[in-house]
Amino acid sequence: MTLTLENVGLYAETLVRQASARGQTLDYSPESLAVLDALLAVSDPQLEETSTQQRDLVIFYTGCYLGEVLVRTLGAQWQLTEDWAEATLVLVADANKGGIEVRPFEKLHRRLTEGPEGNSLRAYGEGLKERFDALSALAAAQGQ
Repeated sequence: MTLTLENVGLYAETLVRQASARGQTLDYSPESLAVLDALLAVSDPQLEETSTQQRDLVIFYTGCYLGEVLVRTLGAQWQLTEDWAEATLVLVADANKGGIEVRPFEKLHRRLTEGPEGNSLRAYGEGLKERFDALSALAAAQGQ
């Protein structure tokens, strides 16, 4: 699978349509990460018995969605690599003060291999927003 700036949103949209077919709404809001947590919880028992290739597909599509939530809600920017699993997102608080780099596919890998405890996507999104807001406030205060 090749990930580009042009197709990452399309992959995320595929997950949105799959969730919709199951009666769930993924709308790219921070709150939708709780829906994603619930969808993964339903899949957890089956994922233990799936192949690495099938698990990678779940990581890929879910990671694209998680990344797009961060792009749309926090203004993150994709930093794509040849290997999609190594792609990152950068949340820039201030061009001179830096930002935060996150790895959505790595987060999903941990969620699927370690389980939901300590790996809530909703809590992850909330934590990133808090860190980003604090960094932005610090940058603004130092810029005055």
